[in-house]
Amino acid sequence: MNKTLEEMKEIFIEQVKGSDCVLGAWNFGSEMHGLSDEYSDVDIILLIDGKQFAQFEKSLESYLQPISDEILLCWPEEFNGEAIINNGYLLSNAGHIFQFDVFLLNSDKLDDFMCRLHYTNLREDNIIFDKTGDVKKLIQLNLTGSPWAADVEYLEKTYWYHANMTCKYFKRKDYFKLYNVLHTMYETHVSMLLTGFDETCWGGSANKLHFIPKDKQEHLKKYYCSEDCSQMRANLIDSMRYFQSDTKEVFERKNIAHASSVGDLIIGSLMV
Repeated sequence: MNKTLEEMKEIFIEQVKGSDCVLGAWNFGSEMHGLSDEYSDVDIILLIDGKQFAQFEKSLESYLQPISDEILLCWPEEFNGEAIINNGYLLSNAGHIFQFDVFLLNSDKLDDFMCRLHYTNLREDNIIFDKTGDVKKLIQLNLTGSPWAADVEYLEKTYWYHANMTCKYFKRKDYFKLYNVLHTMYETHVSMLLTGFDETCWGGSANKLHFIPKDKQEHLKKYYCSEDCSQMRANLIDSMRYFQSDTKEVFERKNIAHASSVGDLIIGSLMV
């Protein structure tokens, strides 16, 4: 983590540690998994006494103001509610912009699904401070995540159904519908690869993709929409062929019979 940001984090921790509302704190994000580097942002979770949850939420920015020249913006997650608050802040300090994400977990609502996600795989070395022992109690629950799992047969149908749409969109030169359908195809290809190769028990798809085989990662890098239709068509044909080979391999790894030929027909139509 950037040295300035690290210093800002340390001051913030000392401030919130003095609040009666805050029972404990732990690292989240890249620091939780030992992947932090000079480009990492702050991801810190604060366990808040349930009776004082609403009160502390209102005062949160007062703890951020002393560590920055200016709070440029606060971006609240859509899932924010009575159980969990996740606010992403952009802070200005000495002419630089830093991202500072703060999570508040309500100690009275820790069974909430979103709360549980934020202490899954929690370890003692993630703890920043634990004034009441409540953070260690969360560790003792031994919640663990799981590798990615999806219905591969449904994924294959989803992919080729949407792939077929690209044929008419190329003929129409409809950039916006192509963009939309390419996004669906990309996400479906991601899910197929993760279902076949993911072994990590934490994180979303963007995190998990870093841990699948490198050659499979490369198979996802041509899904983008450009104004150059001929290049985009060539990229998409390559992507479809990668999906074909990846799907066959995933089906084999899961001992599922695979005899789909629809991909060849769609690729043929796209090449005309």
